[in-house]
Amino acid sequence: ANGPRKQVIQPPNYTPTPSPLSPAILVGDTLYMSGATGADPKAGQLLKGGFEPELRQIMSNLQTVLKSADMDLSDVVAVTAYIDDMANFNRFNEIYREYFKTEPLPTRSTVAVKELARGAHLELTMTAVRSRK
Repeated sequence: ANGPRKQVIQPPNYTPTPSPLSPAILVGDTLYMSGATGADPKAGQLLKGGFEPELRQIMSNLQTVLKSADMDLSDVVAVTAYIDDMANFNRFNEIYREYFKTEPLPTRSTVAVKELARGAHLELTMTAVRSRK
Protein backbone atom coordinates (compact mmCIF):
# COMPACT_ATOMS: atom_id res chain seq x y z
CA ALA A 1 0.00 0.00 0.00
CA ASN A 2 1.49 3.28 -1.12
CA GLY A 3 -0.76 5.62 0.86
CA PRO A 4 0.36 7.88 3.69
CA ARG A 5 1.71 5.97 6.65
CA LYS A 6 -0.08 5.82 9.99
CA GLN A 7 1.85 7.33 12.90
CA VAL A 8 0.71 6.79 16.49
CA ILE A 9 0.67 10.01 18.51
CA GLN A 10 1.41 9.21 22.17
CA PRO A 11 1.82 12.39 24.24
CA PRO A 12 4.69 12.35 26.74
CA ASN A 13 3.66 11.91 30.39
CA TYR A 14 0.48 10.07 29.39
CA THR A 15 -0.26 6.89 31.29
CA PRO A 16 -1.01 4.30 28.59
CA THR A 17 -4.66 3.27 28.66
CA PRO A 18 -5.53 -0.35 29.44
CA SER A 19 -7.99 -0.18 26.53
CA PRO A 20 -6.87 -1.51 23.12
CA LEU A 21 -6.49 1.84 21.33
CA SER A 22 -4.07 4.57 20.26
CA PRO A 23 -4.56 8.08 21.70
CA ALA A 24 -4.37 9.43 18.15
CA ILE A 25 -3.27 8.40 14.67
CA LEU A 26 -1.72 10.87 12.24
CA VAL A 27 -2.24 10.03 8.55
CA GLY A 28 -0.66 12.62 6.29
CA ASP A 29 -1.89 15.96 7.65
CA THR A 30 -5.00 14.49 9.31
CA LEU A 31 -5.09 13.61 13.01
CA TYR A 32 -7.75 11.19 14.25
CA MET A 33 -8.12 11.36 18.04
CA SER A 34 -9.64 8.71 20.28
CA GLY A 35 -12.43 9.67 22.63
CA ALA A 36 -11.15 11.55 25.67
CA THR A 37 -12.75 11.64 29.10
CA GLY A 38 -11.97 14.01 31.96
CA ALA A 39 -9.25 11.80 33.41
CA ASP A 40 -5.93 13.14 34.63
CA PRO A 41 -3.52 11.80 31.98
CA LYS A 42 -0.75 11.10 34.51
CA ALA A 43 -2.86 9.40 37.18
CA GLY A 44 -5.43 7.94 34.80
CA GLN A 45 -8.21 8.81 37.27
CA LEU A 46 -11.40 10.69 36.39
CA LEU A 47 -11.47 14.20 37.88
CA LYS A 48 -13.93 14.73 40.72
CA GLY A 49 -16.58 17.43 40.56
CA GLY A 50 -18.66 16.27 37.63
CA PHE A 51 -19.43 17.72 34.23
CA GLU A 52 -17.55 21.04 34.15
CA PRO A 53 -14.19 19.92 35.61
CA GLU A 54 -14.33 16.86 33.33
CA LEU A 55 -15.00 19.00 30.24
CA ARG A 56 -12.11 21.36 31.04
CA GLN A 57 -9.80 18.37 31.60
CA ILE A 58 -10.94 16.83 28.30
CA MET A 59 -10.08 20.04 26.47
CA SER A 60 -6.68 20.13 28.17
CA ASN A 61 -6.07 16.47 27.29
CA LEU A 62 -7.03 16.93 23.65
CA GLN A 63 -4.91 20.09 23.36
CA THR A 64 -1.95 18.02 24.63
CA VAL A 65 -2.62 15.40 21.95
CA LEU A 66 -2.87 18.12 19.28
CA LYS A 67 0.38 19.72 20.46
CA SER A 68 2.11 16.32 20.24
CA ALA A 69 1.20 16.34 16.54
CA ASP A 70 2.31 19.98 16.13
CA MET A 71 -1.29 21.20 15.89
CA ASP A 72 -3.71 23.23 17.99
CA LEU A 73 -7.46 23.78 18.34
CA SER A 74 -7.52 25.96 15.20
CA ASP A 75 -6.71 22.79 13.20
CA VAL A 76 -9.77 20.89 14.50
CA VAL A 77 -12.37 20.26 11.78
CA ALA A 78 -14.79 17.86 13.51
CA VAL A 79 -15.89 17.15 17.08
CA THR A 80 -18.18 14.44 18.42
CA ALA A 81 -19.45 14.89 21.97
CA TYR A 82 -21.12 12.17 24.01
CA ILE A 83 -23.00 13.53 27.03
CA ASP A 84 -24.77 11.51 29.71
CA ASP A 85 -27.31 14.26 30.54
CA MET A 86 -28.63 16.79 28.01
CA ALA A 87 -29.50 19.08 30.93
CA ASN A 88 -25.81 20.04 30.62
CA PHE A 89 -26.09 20.91 26.90
CA ASN A 90 -26.28 24.71 27.30
CA ARG A 91 -23.40 24.77 29.79
CA PHE A 92 -21.44 22.52 27.43
CA ASN A 93 -21.91 25.06 24.63
CA GLU A 94 -20.81 27.95 26.87
CA ILE A 95 -17.58 26.21 27.92
CA TYR A 96 -16.97 24.89 24.40
CA ARG A 97 -17.04 28.46 23.05
CA GLU A 98 -14.27 29.42 25.50
CA TYR A 99 -12.02 27.05 23.52
CA PHE A 100 -13.42 27.44 20.01
CA LYS A 101 -13.65 31.20 19.55
CA THR A 102 -13.04 31.81 15.86
CA GLU A 103 -14.82 30.96 12.63
CA PRO A 104 -14.98 28.58 10.99
CA LEU A 105 -16.04 26.47 13.94
CA PRO A 106 -15.49 22.70 13.64
CA THR A 107 -18.42 20.55 12.61
CA ARG A 108 -19.97 18.91 15.65
CA SER A 109 -22.34 16.14 16.63
CA THR A 110 -23.59 15.98 20.21
CA VAL A 111 -25.10 12.68 21.30
CA ALA A 112 -26.91 11.82 24.53
CA VAL A 113 -25.78 8.46 25.91
CA LYS A 114 -26.95 6.27 28.78
CA GLU A 115 -23.49 5.92 30.32
CA LEU A 116 -19.78 6.23 29.61
CA ALA A 117 -16.70 4.30 30.71
CA ARG A 118 -15.60 4.74 34.33
CA GLY A 119 -18.63 6.87 35.20
CA ALA A 120 -17.57 9.81 33.02
CA HIS A 121 -20.20 12.47 32.33
CA LEU A 122 -18.95 13.19 28.82
CA GLU A 123 -16.45 12.11 26.19
CA LEU A 124 -15.15 14.03 23.18
CA THR A 125 -13.38 12.93 20.05
CA MET A 126 -11.85 15.23 17.45
CA THR A 127 -10.41 15.15 13.96
CA ALA A 128 -7.87 17.80 12.97
CA VAL A 129 -6.20 18.72 9.69
CA ARG A 130 -2.87 20.53 9.80
CA SER A 131 -3.38 23.86 8.10
CA ARG A 132 -0.72 25.31 5.88
CA LYS A 133 0.21 28.40 7.86
